[in-house]
Amino acid sequence: MEPRPIEPGLLRIFRYFTSIAMVYFAALALYTAIQTGAGDTFPQIQSYLNFGINLILLGYLYWGWLQRKLKQYYLPLALIAATVVPIFSNLIYLAAPQEKAIDTIMRSWLLFPIMVVPLGLIAWQYRFRYVVTYILFATFVEYWVLLPRITQINFDTVPILGVPLIRAFAFGTVGNIVTRLIDTQRAQRKQLLRANLRLSQHANTLEQLAISRERNRLARELHDTLAHTLSGLAVNLEAIKIVLGDASPEARQMLNHALKNTRTGLNDTRRALKDLRAKPIEDLGLNIAIRNLAHDAAARAGFATHIDIENQLPDLPPDTEQALYRIAQESLENIVKHAAAEKVSISLTFVDNLLVLLIADDGRGGEFDNLDLREKHGLKGMRERAAGLGAALEVSSAPKEGTHIQVTLEIPDD
Repeated sequence: MEPRPIEPGLLRIFRYFTSIAMVYFAALALYTAIQTGAGDTFPQIQSYLNFGINLILLGYLYWGWLQRKLKQYYLPLALIAATVVPIFSNLIYLAAPQEKAIDTIMRSWLLFPIMVVPLGLIAWQYRFRYVVTYILFATFVEYWVLLPRITQINFDTVPILGVPLIRAFAFGTVGNIVTRLIDTQRAQRKQLLRANLRLSQHANTLEQLAISRERNRLARELHDTLAHTLSGLAVNLEAIKIVLGDASPEARQMLNHALKNTRTGLNDTRRALKDLRAKPIEDLGLNIAIRNLAHDAAARAGFATHIDIENQLPDLPPDTEQALYRIAQESLENIVKHAAAEKVSISLTFVDNLLVLLIADDGRGGEFDNLDLREKHGLKGMRERAAGLGAALEVSSAPKEGTHIQVTLEIPDD
């Protein structure tokens, strides 16, 4: 059986059924003993066997350590035990050849409620083909017990032979209904999960956008107040220093110290403002941010660009977008500094759950064949960023044939 998480509520229903089955067979054995005055009849032996397996099975289902230890084999083993023992308990009656076929059929119907519940659990957890396997197995065992008691095929025995088939069709109908209902529920649950994920990502995007705007507003305010004030103060100190001349060496030294501190504060303010401003991705999105990178690089190096970025990209975590942006940035910087390219193409596509970033140029190429140049050109950093995403980074380069850098990232449906 294929490994999959146990459906919510299935174990609770399984434990409840096992408890009821255990009480049922205990009561059946006691009732038979009272009626017959004996304790070793075939019905009682069958009841003892089913009582024992359900008692063991109940303990098994409540033993959490076994579930953690057996993992995906935990539930299949329990279902096999709940299925095989009731079915094979009919084989006890092979030791009683005097029993008539009609009695065998009537007795087998007593196990119907015990057999239909495991059938429903199998249909609940697994695919319909396992339901069919269960039905074929149960029908085979029943005919194995029934046929030795049929001496000839006639008008009286044909209805008896048809009963297991009727029950098999009933089991199949029940299993098919349950399987379809569970498949529908799984699909709806997956759609709900995706909707919640998209809603969460949308809320996160709005939050990031609000933070980005607030950071930009604060940066503008600080630039218009603190940075301008410090700049004006530095100009005033310079003017005072010129006016003062060499009249007072002590005052001049104090002015130099104040001017140094003012310039240091201005530099620190500018650096803080630069850090405070939103990153290009946060402000513009991955699509426009990469386009701006390409246009800026083309303006500096004088190459032509061909950009193909899909508008409908999947929602990506901020870290993923940042890593792709940095890889594109490093690749373009390498082209500007080393490739002497005339044309650069950039594409970002999403097909069959694969997000592919491709940056190709027609420059000198052949640069990445040397390990030292790999370090120099930042390829190591690009590989580390790709590895951090779980993406594959492929670099191909040949002299006078340019360089191709491709990042392939799988985006699961869930």
